[in-house]
Amino acid sequence: MHSWITQSIPQQLYTPEQVREFEPEAAARAGVSMWQLMQRAGEAAWQCLQQCTRNTQPRIAVLCGPGNNGGDGYLLACHALEAGYQVRVFAHGEPRSEDGQRALQRWLSLGGQIEPLMEWADHEPDWVVDALLGTGLNNAIRGEIRECIEALNEASLPVLAIDVPSGLNANTGTVMGVAVKASCTVTMVAVKKGLTTAMAADCIGTLFYADLGIQREFRLLTEPSAWLLHKEQIAHQLPPRAKVCQKGNFGHVLVIGGSAGMAGAARMAATAAMRSGAGKVSVVCEPGQEALVGIQPELMVRGLAADTPAAEALLEQATVIAIGPGLGQSAWGKLWWQRFCLRSQDKPVAAVIDADGLNLLAQQLARGEELPVAEGAVYTPHPGEAARLLQCSIADIEQDRWLAAATLQELLSGTVVLKGAGSIISGPSATAVNTFGTPALASAGMGDVLTGIIAGLLAQQQALLIEAESAAQTGVMIHSLAAEQAANGHCRGVLASDVIEHIRIWVNPEQ
Repeated sequence: MHSWITQSIPQQLYTPEQVREFEPEAAARAGVSMWQLMQRAGEAAWQCLQQCTRNTQPRIAVLCGPGNNGGDGYLLACHALEAGYQVRVFAHGEPRSEDGQRALQRWLSLGGQIEPLMEWADHEPDWVVDALLGTGLNNAIRGEIRECIEALNEASLPVLAIDVPSGLNANTGTVMGVAVKASCTVTMVAVKKGLTTAMAADCIGTLFYADLGIQREFRLLTEPSAWLLHKEQIAHQLPPRAKVCQKGNFGHVLVIGGSAGMAGAARMAATAAMRSGAGKVSVVCEPGQEALVGIQPELMVRGLAADTPAAEALLEQATVIAIGPGLGQSAWGKLWWQRFCLRSQDKPVAAVIDADGLNLLAQQLARGEELPVAEGAVYTPHPGEAARLLQCSIADIEQDRWLAAATLQELLSGTVVLKGAGSIISGPSATAVNTFGTPALASAGMGDVLTGIIAGLLAQQQALLIEAESAAQTGVMIHSLAAEQAANGHCRGVLASDVIEHIRIWVNPEQ
């Protein structure tokens, strides 16, 4: 038996439409018929089940739908029966395709039976195989299949999902009414982009990949729709420093923020920039907040109005401007935003825009004003800020995060980091997604830390030869990995300042 599965997930991501269009030709070029490909898929799913169950021979219920996904399920059941497992098949309708019918007949020829779908729970299985729905789902699930999925989730049994958990949109990662919460998912031929963002993390469990022996042929036929970030990229982007260097080689970050009541946001962003390797970091905060920001002694802190000569001098010195953390929307914050926009247009400088910088930008765009920021900035909205920028609802953003990120990138002509579970980085040359991280990131101040990390990396452009898009991708990974390390398996009670302490580990991958 050939081993098709791996836990090593490739970086190339594709839409389900790409897989449906190019899979037949890729198989033909590899000398494989579609029936043989289905046989390989059933074999790969069986191998994955064995790996997930550690060969303990559990009682298995295989839930089959009418599509080719169901055909894969019938063939997995055949392998399990031949191996001596107790396995039963419960189906919703008969297979529609010739290959699916062939898979069903193979199961029946071994003495297997087909039982009504909703009777699966009566037989008290140890494991369930989800082969109900494939990647073509575009409408909310209703009827018997919905009832089945709801009962399956309520039972809290371990589940192996074939290709994609039923109910999860393989393109967007959204749940189509209800979705199977799998323990393991084995996806076939290509990794579908919907398995990496939105609600996917709550549905897929451990992800396995099976190329079915046609990966090379498939990749020759179509370009990836997006890219999955791998931590090995960090070492590529952050090589060891030259032994002879000084702080001037690593740039000057200017953080503009820290209005009354929000001084901590500016301090965390600035400290994160320092931890990321910036040579020097200054903070402009609202007058009266200097002592709170300056708790971090390495920071140079000034309480300044936007129209002072000292403000102009700081803007001149900055390699990168990070604006928004704790900026607020008072008169002080608005004047600094206007000053930054004028500066950006007159003499473009690398910039990271977050928080109230994004909210003030959204207000200008809503008034019909032209984009006030020069091209090339990095924008880091969460879904609420993204919704304000696009003048839509948060639900609209979450319905298709890929589309939202691409639309923002086109609107803003820079690099957009759409934060959330499976943060999407949409830049001028590529779209990437980050699957590292932890629920502990759902805490105040985490976005300020991310802003600081990206700004700190951008400040080192000359030494690292790193572009804004790469800095955003690398910064998002460092932020997520540092958070994982700070959380140490816990999800509650992790502070943004805890994450800062771990940044230096990840910006020094050579160690």
